[in-house]
Amino acid sequence: MRGSRLVLSVAVVLTMAMALAGQNLIAGLEALLRLSGAPVLASAAKLSEHELEEISAMPAQDQVMRLLERTINHYAGAGEEIEKRADAWLGQIRSTPELSKLTDVAYFSSDLRVRAAALEVWRIEAGFPKTSEALDGIVHSAATSADRKYFFLSHLGILGNRGVEKQRAFDTLMLYARDPDGDMRAAAINGLALLGTENTIAPLLEIFRSDPSHDLRERAACNLADAGMLTRELRKKAVPDLIRFSQDPNLDQTTKKWVYQALREITLEKIGDDPSAWLSWYGSNWQGAHAGQL
Repeated sequence: MRGSRLVLSVAVVLTMAMALAGQNLIAGLEALLRLSGAPVLASAAKLSEHELEEISAMPAQDQVMRLLERTINHYAGAGEEIEKRADAWLGQIRSTPELSKLTDVAYFSSDLRVRAAALEVWRIEAGFPKTSEALDGIVHSAATSADRKYFFLSHLGILGNRGVEKQRAFDTLMLYARDPDGDMRAAAINGLALLGTENTIAPLLEIFRSDPSHDLRERAACNLADAGMLTRELRKKAVPDLIRFSQDPNLDQTTKKWVYQALREITLEKIGDDPSAWLSWYGSNWQGAHAGQL
């Protein structure tokens, strides 16, 4: 009897210990898998040889979908595969709701390389190779098309961003950025944002400050602060002028609000809508090359 009780006691203790260990394990897993904190890798995040073979056997449309999804999820090699295969896909990619959703997600990524992948897919979807001849055709079509200027000026910016005659793309977009027609200026703003070169900053700043349309001012502000293809380092070059705008008593309150929002977005500073506070911050933190610009 005593032996049976001992065996029973040991079994109870073991059961309790195992239950406690299980609870601790679950608690550990819950702590590990919380949504806050640093990323926790689930895989090597690299395109495997097996997956590349599988992708190569797919129709072009499915290749684009898989590789863009992998690029969005930062799989090593996925963006390079899009760039490598892109021109071979010309004429084979059609716009679908599923592809549009993926390209939109990619274009609003915080990673500029992922945004560039979206541009490559849009270029191929539209049927434009990366050539000067294609850019010639876009410039001509933008000038002669009555109802597709937004499309053509957007793709002018995309081709320029992808390395085709950047200066010519910029010069052409600037012709439309000064157009009396607000729709033409809107198309040019989008093209400048997609181009994403340093010389686009000044015209976007001027549109932000002076365009008669509040809608277009807001678009310019967004493309300076976060949207489009400017790098973070290039966005910082807008800070001196944004500080100057914040000190302008003639600037309307809505535009001023966007100025402060853009400053917070670019600098990551938690300063309110206070021109004196921003001027003080600028004087303390932007010495050297920037200090003399205000």
